[in-house]
Formats: sequence, C-alpha cells, structure tokens
Amino acid sequence: MTGQTADNRIDAAYAQVDALLAQNKAQDALSVLQQVLAHRPNDPRAFCGIGRASILLGDSNAALQVLDLAVAGDPNLMEAHNARGVALQNLNRLDEAEQAFNRVLTAIPDNSGALTNLAALLAARGAYAEAKETYQSLAERHPGNATVAYNLSLIHLVEGDFQAGWPGFEFRQKAAYERIPWRDLDTPRWLGELAAGKTLLVLAEQGLGDHFQFVRFLPQVAARVGRLVVEAPPPLCDMIARIPGVDAVIDRAAPVPDHDLQVPIMSLAGVLGLNREGDLWQGPYLTAVPDRAAAWQGTVGRGDGNLHVGLIWAGNPHHPRDRERSVPANQLAPLLAVPGVTFHSLQVGPAASEIAAVPGGGTVQPMFPELQPFDEVAAALAALDLVIGVDTSLIHLAGALAVPVWTLITRVPDWRWMLDRDDSPWYPSMRLFRQQAAGDWATVVDDVARALGEKSAANT
Repeated sequence: MTGQTADNRIDAAYAQVDALLAQNKAQDALSVLQQVLAHRPNDPRAFCGIGRASILLGDSNAALQVLDLAVAGDPNLMEAHNARGVALQNLNRLDEAEQAFNRVLTAIPDNSGALTNLAALLAARGAYAEAKETYQSLAERHPGNATVAYNLSLIHLVEGDFQAGWPGFEFRQKAAYERIPWRDLDTPRWLGELAAGKTLLVLAEQGLGDHFQFVRFLPQVAARVGRLVVEAPPPLCDMIARIPGVDAVIDRAAPVPDHDLQVPIMSLAGVLGLNREGDLWQGPYLTAVPDRAAAWQGTVGRGDGNLHVGLIWAGNPHHPRDRERSVPANQLAPLLAVPGVTFHSLQVGPAASEIAAVPGGGTVQPMFPELQPFDEVAAALAALDLVIGVDTSLIHLAGALAVPVWTLITRVPDWRWMLDRDDSPWYPSMRLFRQQAAGDWATVVDDVARALGEKSAANT
C-alpha cells in the first residue's frame, strides 16, 4: 500500500465515522476507528472519534480521557476541543466546558458546532436570552440544522411559547448527542388530519413520565382517526388501555401491528395544534382501579386527623440529570418535623433505606417494599392527601390522577415546568417549589416544610 493510497483510505474511514456518528451508530464508528488505529497508532483524529462515540454511548468520563489524548497529540485539533467541551458539560463542569468552546471560537469565530454547544451551555446555566439569541442566529445561517432547531424549541417551550416550540421539537430524534429513539417506520406520519377509517399507531418514546404526560391527548386523537393503537412501555399498558378512545395497546417490544399512519407520542400536542395553556388539561385522564383504591384507603389510615403524605426524594439513578434532580435524604429532616403529618415513603430501590437515618425518618411508613404495577401505585396515590417529591414518573402519575402534588424543581428546570411560576398548566393539582440557586435543596425543603405546616394547621 503506497502512502497516497493509505492516506486516501484513512480519509475515507474518517468520513465514514462522521456519517455513522451522525446516525447515532456509535458502536459501528468505534469498529472503524479501531481499524484506523491499527494503521496509525495514537492518531489524534482517531482518539477524537472515539471520544465523540463515547459521548453518544453516554460515557463522558471515558470520552474526556481519550479526548485529552487527542488534544495532547494535536493541540490545534478543534474538533477534539469542541467534543471535549461537550463531555465536560455532560459532567457538569460548565466553566471548563466554556473554556473548551471558547478555544474553538478563538481559532474559528463562526464555528457552528462550538456556537451551538456554547448556546446549550448558556441554556444549562439558565441564561436563556443569550442562548436564544445564539440559536436564532445559527438557525438563520443554517436552516434545517436539527440540533439548533431542537435546542431552540426547548427554550421556546420553557418560556411557555408552545406555538414556536412544537415545530422544532420534532427534530429531537435527529439532534446531535440526543438518544430519543422510536421505531423507524415507512408508513406516513400523521399530521393531525381527519383520517376516518384509518388505523393510527402512536409510537412510544422516552421515559415513563413522558408517557404519563402525553397520553392525555389520546381521546382527542381518537376522535380524528378510525382506529387508535398505542405502543407503550410494558408497565403502562393496562392503564393506557382504559383511556377512552384507545382501541388497542401493544408492548413497545412487540411486532409492529398493521396500521396506516404513525406518530410519536410526544408529537401529539404539536400535531393537534395545542398552543395555549388552556388546551393542555381537560380533567383527570388516568384512573385508579376502584377496588384497589378503596383497599389503600384502609391501608393508609386516612381519617385519623393527620395529613397523609407520600414522599419520594430520589429518581432513577440512571437518568442523566439524576444527581441534579434528586434530594439527598439527609436534607429532609425539616420536612419530617412538621407536626400533624403521617409520611408514607413512595421510594423504592437503594434510596428507600436512606430515610431511616434521617431525624424523624423512623416514623416514615414504607408503602412499597418492592416495585409494584402502576395500577397498584395509582391506587395508593389516590388514597393520599398529598404527594411531595422530585421530578419522577410518580409525580406525573399523581398529576394525571389530579392528586394534590408538590414538586421540587431544579433551578434550571426541564422544559415542561417553564419559568418563574409555582403552578403548572399540565397538572392543575400541582404546586412547584423551585431552587433559587443550583444545588440548594435546603432552602426548597424549608419552603415545603413551611407550606406543609400551614396545610397541617388548617387540617386540625
């Protein structure tokens, strides 16, 4: 193999890597990069590619290590500095991430990748006006860029501008460094039109809480199509099957059923044209099984003069923002000291045992010694006076049932909680308690304890 031929093959391999990463095919990209390293050991471009693939695979620590090797081997490899900034941001090392992006922008002031990532960092800090200005400038220069369109949509949505937000939200599957898969089907996408006589398949995507939030729209969808089939995560199938208008529910791992049209579930608000806050709530849309709810009334013990409050302080430890959104159990002591309240732990998994070491935690009664079907969880929630918790699927379920629920929100919130308000148009029974400083749960817990004390006093 001549030098010229080898260089051409290496360049072709890197082009293939770029294409694979653009399709979120990180493992395939790594296989190509291993072949490159066999011919060019310690090649900085190969290390850069491995770092980018590691980010897609969700391992930013590994990505940072190999990207450090890339920039050490070639300090002028701006692609590696840019990817390094992404890894640092994923690790919540925002100041270092900003330095990495600015390194790129100093060398290449109009680098769209670094500008996009810097805008994302600004949004992560809550500097929405600056982030929005950058994204809008990028959108004008690069129309159709999925990452820019999607990230800009999140700012519109967190600001409560649904009309501007829903169109860009449709780019979520194609945005760089996002992993939001749904089935890639050849059937036509449903755009909200009347389709009498047609079968619509609503596709599952993202997490359980996202489904609890968006299944509210299924009756409206059913009124526009002939037959409605809903794909869902297995734990939710029975509950969704009881929603009016749903003709069939399938496990998201099941074979694709016959259908004429398809749409991802989190696209429903947009395709239905629901752009006003008043469009989002038509009353409770999930229900507890009556006999199970009655049984839980007796188990919980309501009617003894105390408020009965469900408590959940930690989310899924595998969630990318879990460290931000979960409250350390040892910070809950002021809440547990409120008189006239019986607390019931809704927590499952390793975090459930943490409450016992908290002052007052010995009186917290566990509701679920292990994971329960969501129908059982719904019945338990319906038996409580109030649910207090961090942003998890149970919070969404409580809201969908119209159970009173107080939600603890990070300073930089998920888009659905919007900004500077203590209520939610998604769930009228919900009250929001927000951090004023990143990581400051102590002040939030004090605020919740004060409000709970007032509610308890009014209950006597």
